[in-house]
Amino acid sequence: MNTNLGLRALLLLLVGGPLFVLLLIETLVTFGIGLHVTNQVFDRWLLDSAYSLAQEVRQENGELVLYADEAAIEVFEWDELDEVYYRVSTLDGRVLGGETQAWITPSLTALKQGPVFTNIKMGGEWVRSVTVLTNPNTPSESALVSVAETLHKRIPLSRTLMFEVVFSKAIMIVAALLVVALALSKGIRPLLRLSQEIANRSPRDLTPISTQSAPKEVRTVIDNTNQLLERLDDAFNAREQFIGNISHQLKTPLAGIKLQAQLALREKNLESAHQALERICQTTDAMTHLNIQLLKLARAEAASGRGLRNDSVALDNVVREAAESLRELARGRNVTVQQNFSSAPANPIPEIFPSFKVAGDYYLLRELVWNLMENAILYVPEGGNVWVALSRENGKIRLSVKDDGLGIPREHWPVIFERFFRSKISGDGCGLGLAIVREIAFAHGATVELQEAPGTTPGTPDTTPSKPGTTGAYFVCIFPAEENPG
Repeated sequence: MNTNLGLRALLLLLVGGPLFVLLLIETLVTFGIGLHVTNQVFDRWLLDSAYSLAQEVRQENGELVLYADEAAIEVFEWDELDEVYYRVSTLDGRVLGGETQAWITPSLTALKQGPVFTNIKMGGEWVRSVTVLTNPNTPSESALVSVAETLHKRIPLSRTLMFEVVFSKAIMIVAALLVVALALSKGIRPLLRLSQEIANRSPRDLTPISTQSAPKEVRTVIDNTNQLLERLDDAFNAREQFIGNISHQLKTPLAGIKLQAQLALREKNLESAHQALERICQTTDAMTHLNIQLLKLARAEAASGRGLRNDSVALDNVVREAAESLRELARGRNVTVQQNFSSAPANPIPEIFPSFKVAGDYYLLRELVWNLMENAILYVPEGGNVWVALSRENGKIRLSVKDDGLGIPREHWPVIFERFFRSKISGDGCGLGLAIVREIAFAHGATVELQEAPGTTPGTPDTTPSKPGTTGAYFVCIFPAEENPG
């Protein structure tokens, strides 16, 4: 179907097209019925003529004779438009009147059942013929009576009938299409008004569109459009807030760099100037880290809104690679990282049939796992433990990252994934790592959340911290498992 058509033309085509076909079929049916009735009338006249001649066949002195004077025959044969032919003969072929040459030889069995009609050619033109049998129960008194006439009256009448039917139906079709077109124009008027209102709106105008006097179907479109406008408004507000946060985050280190540079310029002691320059380098490193995190967040948000790669990714391999890249960081803080991959019961041999495959972008998934593991390694006390576990159950893959650190205050849970949020116990950082984790999980149709650890035996991954105001918790990310992995 041509999608370049306007809505009015498309609806007219969808409604008017089938209507036109139905009316065309009805025209053909009507013409066929009219033509059949017309032929029935002419055939009845022809049959009456044959029966009239049959009544003139009588038996005289043991022989069949046609009693019809010349005047009667002339009246019978006269027709203003058509040529009329007749033939009366006995069963043995003796001609009693009319044409000497028979133009049809129907079987007696068919004649005994009733008149026999047929179309044949006589004298180079088509004629309609009927043959009847007189006295079918008395063979000695039976005669064959055949009457034929040309089609000069029938053809013009058939053409007239066809013209009248086609003309009347054409008027009906045109009228029907006009009514449909007017109805469609009135029906799509609310959509046109909606289109015009949206076209005339300022790009900055995200206020809801009025649904007053709109039909139910159009009201649904307007409601969905208003929901989209609301989401756009929220997105713009979030983006403005994000930009404001970035400005705030950059303002402090830039001011620090300027201050340290001024101090270095005023210092005449090379050692003091060197210390100021070192602080400038540290601040620059922090800004570089912030810039990298912002780029990662932008990439994660783009994947959420515009789609992402749909590769088959084994999460166990991602965890192993992330653990290997973080080995030096963990060794420097004397942190032990333990990995636990639990195979689903239905897949007892992961090497042959991996259990932890998901569909997505390998590098984004690696960023998600790396951020969670890095946070755990950085914020657990030195000499602590980090546990990374993968399990598969009910068509889902569960990734959990735990540590035996101090925990996260309960009041921070609702905002822990917000951009630039940093808990008081979080130490250094720009507050974007968990926001990146949330965006990547959302892009992959996954969920990420904090879950409370029950706290059983000290030194285990479920230990509840003893610091007041904190709660033992760990990060859990649940992915939809790839169908038919491997």
